[in-house]
Amino acid sequence: MKLILYSWNANNEQILVDNLIKLGFEVVCFRKECRHYTRDMELAMEMIPYIHAQGAEAVVSFNYFPMVSMICSTCQIPYYAWVYDCPHFTLYAKQIGLPCNHIGIFDREMARQLEGYGVNTVHHVPLAVDTACFDAVISQATPQEKDRFRCDISFVGSLYTDAYNYYDRLFGGKDAVKQTNLQKGAAECGSRQEKQPETDCEGRQEECPETGWEAIASGISRQCFAYHEDYLRQAVTDGKIDLHGIQVRMEKQGLMLGEDYYAKTEDILLAAVLEKKVTVEERRILLTRLAERFAISDGDGDRGSHFRLYTGSDTAGLPELDSCNCGIVDYHTQMPLVFAGSRINLNISLRSIHSGIPLRVLDIMACGGFVLSNWQPEIAEYFEEGVEIVTFDSREDCLEKAAYYLSHEEERRQIAANGKRKVQEKFSYQNGLDRLFA
Repeated sequence: MKLILYSWNANNEQILVDNLIKLGFEVVCFRKECRHYTRDMELAMEMIPYIHAQGAEAVVSFNYFPMVSMICSTCQIPYYAWVYDCPHFTLYAKQIGLPCNHIGIFDREMARQLEGYGVNTVHHVPLAVDTACFDAVISQATPQEKDRFRCDISFVGSLYTDAYNYYDRLFGGKDAVKQTNLQKGAAECGSRQEKQPETDCEGRQEECPETGWEAIASGISRQCFAYHEDYLRQAVTDGKIDLHGIQVRMEKQGLMLGEDYYAKTEDILLAAVLEKKVTVEERRILLTRLAERFAISDGDGDRGSHFRLYTGSDTAGLPELDSCNCGIVDYHTQMPLVFAGSRINLNISLRSIHSGIPLRVLDIMACGGFVLSNWQPEIAEYFEEGVEIVTFDSREDCLEKAAYYLSHEEERRQIAANGKRKVQEKFSYQNGLDRLFA
């Protein structure tokens, strides 16, 4: 079969192409930015003739593009999309039901939600890794390059301290959750309660009129570090929230998807706003605690040698993390050295990933790294606890297990080796593509 890869510069596109070729596909690439997910006629006018000229029998891409789906429908060829983002709001586009679609979603719960809407073009396909690619990077690195990334504990990822933290924009101030914790005594969320909010309660209520904000903030407080209950959805669906009022606010912020999509207000509110805010709080709290406990000067002033944060997020307002922030690492050339060189690699999942295994977990294991992750349904399903991975179900549990495995080197090394063996056997590209093209 001759395939066209719709390329948008996703990290693993070349790895995908190489593995498709190994499986016997002929692959050519089509690169053009999609400027509008559902109405980009310029993309259609260029891609349709290219499909015909190449004699392509199908199109494949990472993530789902409704416009590409319409193009494939016009050309009467299948479209295979492998989704590795969650949330991925184009899955709510009305074109999702086109018969040409074959969409693999790594988060089983997201696939089930869409099936509940009557969508029959999606199915569950876990993500994949190519361990040989990472092995090559690690083996070719110089000793000096490897030493540069050695540390006890590291985290690679965003803190979302930017304009995309929509909760603060919708509900009036970055300290809203903190104040609710103070009022309600929700200490388990782990906010730094000694810090007073920058605005008083009355002023904030003027910013946040009666939309059920307190119920929302309480739900966020309860959800932090709680992995077995969905308190946020309970808060949104128990009738205490004015969804219409919130929708008006979301429309002003450009968060509603428009008439080309069928997503419910509560779906967008949860994934884009509330679950993102829980992620922000969990990462801030847990990373700060780890930095305070493990980023201790080793005598030569190298404060960041024990705990390191690799992020492009602004940490200027988080002094405990700012001193440990080593900036962004390149996915292909540096990230494997971080994962291989860190004794403990931390995963703190986006809360919009309800069940699936984040790519970060598979990448760490593929590099031979040890994973300490929050509990997640599919992680528990696919990996044996204490044998291939170690998970935590509270911030205290995370700190205790980090300390334990730093002092139990052989046990830690064996778990890392077992994890690498598992992803080689069960999460190869061949396995994933077999499921995508089934």
